[in-house]
Amino acid sequence: MLMLLQFIDSLINGILIVLFIFLACIAVALGCMGSDIKKEETISASVKKEIGFKSDRRPSPTISWREIGREPEPRSYVRTTRPIPGVSQAIRQVHRPPAMSEKQVKALRGGEFVGNRMRFKVKVLNETPYMITDVTVFLISFPKESLRLAGKKDDCQFSKIEPGGFRSPTFDFLPTQDCVRGEIVAGVSYVDMTGKAHTLSTEPFVIRSVCDLLIPDQISPEDFEIKLKSHEHGEIVIKVEEWTPEEMFEKALRITDESNFYEVGSEFDVKEGVAFGSITGLAKGKYTGKSVGVHINISGPSKKKGASCSIRVTGEDQAMILPAIDDLKERLSAWLCPMCSSPLSLDSVQKLRDGQVVVCPFCSVSIGR
Repeated sequence: MLMLLQFIDSLINGILIVLFIFLACIAVALGCMGSDIKKEETISASVKKEIGFKSDRRPSPTISWREIGREPEPRSYVRTTRPIPGVSQAIRQVHRPPAMSEKQVKALRGGEFVGNRMRFKVKVLNETPYMITDVTVFLISFPKESLRLAGKKDDCQFSKIEPGGFRSPTFDFLPTQDCVRGEIVAGVSYVDMTGKAHTLSTEPFVIRSVCDLLIPDQISPEDFEIKLKSHEHGEIVIKVEEWTPEEMFEKALRITDESNFYEVGSEFDVKEGVAFGSITGLAKGKYTGKSVGVHINISGPSKKKGASCSIRVTGEDQAMILPAIDDLKERLSAWLCPMCSSPLSLDSVQKLRDGQVVVCPFCSVSIGR
C-alpha cells in the first residue's frame, strides 16, 4: 500500500513537471511572436520597402477576403504646423510694382532755323507709372565755332514730371557763320520714385545748314555765268524713283525759292519723249556776304517715274559748298506737301507709297497719288 502511494505521488509530480515545461514553452513562443510584431512596427515604411521586409501578420478583420494579398494604395501625408500667432496674417504673396525698365523716361530732340536763330528743343517724356523729380535738362555739346547760345543758361530745371507727362525746354542759338556744321547733344538727369538718380542723353542732332542762313542775291543771267567761273564748285547726282521729271522740276523750283536762292533762270523742255529741266539761283551769306550759286539739272523719260537730278553748287567760301549740297540733296529727296511744301513724316510717306490718302499736319490738305 505504501509503495502504491509513493508511485502515485511520483506520477503526479512527473505530470506537474511536464505541464510546467509545456506552459513555459508556450510562454516563450508567445514572447517571441510579440517581439516580432513590435520589431515590425518600429521599422519605417521606407526602410521596409528598401530591405524587402515581409510581415507574417494576418490581414485586419476589416479588410475583405478579396483584398488579401493586394498591395495597399500609397497614402500621402501633409505635415501641418500651427501658425505662429501674429505672424500668419503677415506672411502672404507680395505683388511688386512693375519695373522701371518696362516703361522708360525718354529724351527726344529736334530743331529748326527760325528767322536768324537756330531753335533746339528737348522733350523729356515720363512713360513710367511713377513721378520723377529733380529733372534737369542741360547742353552737353554744340558747334561753338559757328553757334553761340542766345541766353546765359545752358540748362533748365523742373521740380517734377507726372506719370505720362512731359516737359519741353527750348534753347536758342545765334549763328556766327554762314555755314553751320556740327551736332547738338543734350543730357537729362532725374530722380526716380526710389530716390535713385539717373542720367541719359539725347541722340545727336546733326546740323548742316547753309540755305537757312542765306538771303537772295539778285543778278542777271549774264553776270551769273561770269561770277560762277571764278568760284570753287562741287557737284552730286541723285536718282529719284518716286517722281516724274515734271514733278521733280516743280519740286526743285519750290525748294530753290525756300532755300533763299534768287531764281536767275529756269527752263523745261521735252524732246522725243525725254524731259530736260534746268534751274539756276544765287544767294549770299547773312554774315559774310559771300556768294553761293546753285545749278540744278533734271532729266528722264517724260511723265514716267524715275528722274535724274544733278546739283552743282559754287561759292566764294569753299567751306559752304559741301553743306549746301547736302542741304539741297536732303530737301530734294524728301516728300513734301504739294500745298505748303512742308516735309511729310515717314508714316505718311509709307501710306502714300501704299496708295493711301494722307492729310498734311500743317495745312490739313489731303494728299493722294
